[in-house]
Amino acid sequence: MNNVYIITIIFLVSLHLGFIKYASLANQYKNTTWHSKFIEIWNDFMNFFITGLIGYFFISSRLPLLLKGGVLNTSDFIVFFIFMLGIFGHLCVISLNITEGIKAIISRVLEK
Repeated sequence: MNNVYIITIIFLVSLHLGFIKYASLANQYKNTTWHSKFIEIWNDFMNFFITGLIGYFFISSRLPLLLKGGVLNTSDFIVFFIFMLGIFGHLCVISLNITEGIKAIISRVLEK
């Protein structure tokens, strides 16, 4: 039951931070449709929600093992890198850039 409360708190904090980030960019979306505004709010929310889940996973699963003398893995550094991208709000930007890069590669391969 404790996990449900923590995930609910992560959800609410992510929603709040997503609206704050959207409010800082709201001037860019003045003359756009509600679809674009919703997508931006959704991306900002998911950025912080995924970051919160990653942080919760690390604190609940990996940190106790590390404090008992466990070994830091490469995956711990990758998770930390993704966590830092999310904390600073760049996770959704990186995922968009990766998606567009893959799309460009696939379109070049299929055109040949």
